[in-house]
Amino acid sequence: MDLLIFIVALSILVLVHEWGHFIAARKTGVRVEEFGLGLPPRIIGKKIKDTIYSINWLPVGGFCKLYGEDGDGKGGKAFNHKKPWQKLIIVLGGVVMNMVLAIVLFTFVYSILGVPKRVDKVKIVGVAENSPAEMVGLKEGDWISKIGDIEVKNQEILLEELANYKGGIVPLTINNEKLVEVEVRENPPEGEGGMGTVISDMEMVKVPWYRFYEGIVAGFEEAYYWGSVIFDGVFTMVGSLFHGRVPEDIAGPVGMYQATTAINESQGILAVVHFFAVVSVNLAVVNILPFPALDGGRIIFVLYEMITRRRPNQRFESTVNSIGMLILLALVVVITVSDISRVLGG
Repeated sequence: MDLLIFIVALSILVLVHEWGHFIAARKTGVRVEEFGLGLPPRIIGKKIKDTIYSINWLPVGGFCKLYGEDGDGKGGKAFNHKKPWQKLIIVLGGVVMNMVLAIVLFTFVYSILGVPKRVDKVKIVGVAENSPAEMVGLKEGDWISKIGDIEVKNQEILLEELANYKGGIVPLTINNEKLVEVEVRENPPEGEGGMGTVISDMEMVKVPWYRFYEGIVAGFEEAYYWGSVIFDGVFTMVGSLFHGRVPEDIAGPVGMYQATTAINESQGILAVVHFFAVVSVNLAVVNILPFPALDGGRIIFVLYEMITRRRPNQRFESTVNSIGMLILLALVVVITVSDISRVLGG
């Protein structure tokens, strides 16, 4: 079941991306030669008007083949004969639809679970095993009311005050009633804080149906937040790759399947929906990068045509995109091997 959820979810994300190209192409008068579910070889296809709609053997993603995208089209329905601004709309269509899908999914989750709101207290949402927090009985769901005599109204105050106790013992008031003393480790294990807790000053607040717009606003905010995080992560990743290292927090299909399974088992299907909303933002961000074969790489050539009013050399553009695709495929293989090694090693 987890494998089916993963394949369906990933296929939807890619299909929505390709559907963005499809709609933009139709609106600008470009003929779509084929719109496929899955990747070739083809199982079955049916031609409706000018477009073949196909189902293919490889059950992940899809594609949208445009007439003239390789530069050999003729006439008004060819992509290569469209004006630069029309090409730009078509190329950006996939990225825009991935962001729209992410916002819709975030909004859906928040409409059911509630909208995240900042509250004037700090909650423990996770406790690391064998950590100082676990040793003194702190557990998920506890509220940290005070640190010493200082009232804790947000996580910034807590973290700022905890820094003063590093390497020592901190007195905490829990749930406005219980006083505990917790060690604040100076050099905690990687991924853990000094006390071994995960904290948050956000809470899911249910809103009436007539304030549905709050869920939409939260969806936009979440998409923006993850877009910023992913942009930062991509730059870090590129720097690591240039130094010949595959960052440990990068995952390919195997790693994503593992994450899907773990999230579904521990948090349920709504958390999986939220996860794939984040993945949709990730697809949008990665595709907009100015790298050959990605949408961002094609945008570079479109911008060149806009500025110089000359079409780029088609053979050069095709060669650059082919090399870019080979590099991307090699990168996918390297990341997948890294994922498998991590699974077998774990």
